[in-house]
Amino acid sequence: MGGELTGGGIAAGVFFMIACLLWQRRAQRGFAARRAAIFDDCRALFEQSGQIDPGSDYPLLQGQYGNAKVLLQPLLDHVGYRKVPSLWLVLTVDSPMALSGSFDVLFRPANIEFFSQIEQLAQRIHLGDEWPSHHMARVSPVGWQAPLSAIHTALGDAIASPDLKEIVVTPRGVRLVVRVCGVERGSYLVLRSMLTEVEQIPSEWLAYWLDTLLTVAEAVRADIGETA
Repeated sequence: MGGELTGGGIAAGVFFMIACLLWQRRAQRGFAARRAAIFDDCRALFEQSGQIDPGSDYPLLQGQYGNAKVLLQPLLDHVGYRKVPSLWLVLTVDSPMALSGSFDVLFRPANIEFFSQIEQLAQRIHLGDEWPSHHMARVSPVGWQAPLSAIHTALGDAIASPDLKEIVVTPRGVRLVVRVCGVERGSYLVLRSMLTEVEQIPSEWLAYWLDTLLTVAEAVRADIGETA
């Protein structure tokens, strides 16, 4: 009798393990499908677009927005300790400019911004009082004068947005990092699930940040006397 009970217990344990593996595989397929659809609501914004699978959590989107080539990269932030991780979107416009340096400003720095390379720039600078008070700004090379007034004006109301995390201006173009959303709090705290609050990036929200991105690039070009 005891042997039969032990055997039954082993069989039940194996069945439970198999059921858990099957559930995990189905959940992973569901997560992958959900993440692959993150740009579905905003593809109509682009004249041409295509997704790239980099083998990470989310696809990248390359597209033609207006007359500009842009790259969108979602990044799920679960590197640093935080109660609820965030989903960030990196927007980059391919816009070569005759700049002799690079500028980076990080808003509300927490020293866990894995997506930022601000520390690689040579010199920390002080921005004027018109910029948000809690920030870090750097330029490279040392002594380079970034077109701060043009950038500030071009940002407009976006500079006060809690979604705006970073702006980078280099000879290759302009990059913004903005917060899309957090993950589902209840699922994360109980199951450590990384399901985001937003499944698809809203087109109106994205259009606002794309327009801001291009406005900054155009303002920098005008400041140095270039045209697109």
